[in-house]
Formats: sequence, C-alpha cells, structure tokens
Amino acid sequence: MAQKERIEKLKNILMKTNGSAIKDLATELEVTEMTVRRDLKKLIDSGDAVLLRGVAVYRPKAVSVEAPLYSIREEKEKMSDEKERIGKAAAALLEPGDVVFLDVGTTVERMAASIEKNMHLTAVCFAFNTMVELQKKNLSQIIMGGGYYHPTSEVFESEAMVPIMNGLRATKAFIAPSACDMDHGLTCPAQYDKTIKRLEINNSKRRILLITSQKFDTIKSTAFASWDEIDQVITDSGIPDRWKKFLSDKGIEVKIV
Repeated sequence: MAQKERIEKLKNILMKTNGSAIKDLATELEVTEMTVRRDLKKLIDSGDAVLLRGVAVYRPKAVSVEAPLYSIREEKEKMSDEKERIGKAAAALLEPGDVVFLDVGTTVERMAASIEKNMHLTAVCFAFNTMVELQKKNLSQIIMGGGYYHPTSEVFESEAMVPIMNGLRATKAFIAPSACDMDHGLTCPAQYDKTIKRLEINNSKRRILLITSQKFDTIKSTAFASWDEIDQVITDSGIPDRWKKFLSDKGIEVKIV
C-alpha cells in the first residue's frame, strides 16, 4: 500500500474513533508501529491529528465558531422549504417492514412528518421533536432513546442508552450532519451528537444523509464519519457542481429535490 493511500486510511480510522493507540493502528493497518508513527507525523504536521500520551486523535484543521446554544426553533426557520422537500423524499424511501434510525435535527423532523400513517415500520429516534411527529402516525413500533434532555436541541442523551441501542439493527439510517467537507468528512457540534450518529452508522445496512446545500464546505468541532460510510445523499438544488462530481466519484447516490 502506498504511503498516500495508507495515510488516507489512517485519517479515516481516526475520524471514526475518539482516539486510537499506536499499537492498535499498526494492527489494523497491518504495518509496524514505526510506520504508523511516520504516517501519523504527516497528519500531525498538516494539522489533521494530535498525539496525546500515545493515543492518536483526529482534529479538523478549521472549526467553525459555534453559537453558545444551538436552538432548534431558530434552526427550523433556516431553508424550511428545502428541508420539507428533503424530508418528503426521504420518507418516500421507506418500505413496509423497515427498521430505521432517525437522527436528530429539523430535517429529520420533516421526514417524520411525511411518513404515511399506519405504516408497518419500526422507527428508532433520539429527539423529542421527531417523536412528536412519529406518535401521530400509528406505526408498528417506535423506540425512543432516553436520558438527559437537552432543551435547546430537544435531544435525549444517556450513556446507559448506548449498549441497549447497539443491540438494534436497522435496514436504513437517516442521518443529518451539521456540516460536511470533502477533506474532513462529516461533523457535528457535540460529542453526544457524535455518539448517536456513530450508533446509527454502525448498526444500519444503508446510510442516507439528509443535508441542505448551505452545509457543504463547512466544518463543526466533532468528526463522526468519513464519506466511504455513506450510501446516499438527499439534498436541494443549491448543491455545487463540484460536490455532485465528488459524491459521484465516491460512488454515493445523489438525489436532488
């Protein structure tokens, strides 16, 4: 494996974890620890990683300035028409018998509002605003992740929830990133958000991104996935042409609404 390819694989591994030991990276990459340290130095020099007491941690080069509090009420007003169309297109992908993870955020909320009533469907969600829409649908089963309630994002968070939810398997996961970048992949503003998204990605057969076009070429503080983990993107007509090519080259299906 060429060094450039190996470094890219190393970066992708770090993006998916909270940190990896040099020894573990050597095993996964099937190279010596010395080789890992040499490749890791390239990532450190470029600002893509840091080494803390023998543990390599991914770090985006640039981080957007976060608002003191994320407000879901304010978020609902942004690109509301686009979110409505994306949500309807996502709901149209559902099939009877599906088990689906529904991520947090207002675009996923619009998807939940567009689901047919009385559908034979198991929906797993983590946010109160999405649950409000789902309970109107009389679905076969709704599973809600509980725990500490974040009122500004309407998300529930609990470490105790993770092993239980990790026991679930889904046919599809509908994931709403806060930001996406060609080099740094998919990011979100909080660790608890990453925990939910990793759970969804790790336990689903097909991963579908719901993202409005203004989120392309942006970065938030917490990386949660690389592009090779995504199967499809649903977005609006504002997506730049170079992003269409980038996603196509990655083998990712793109639906524009």
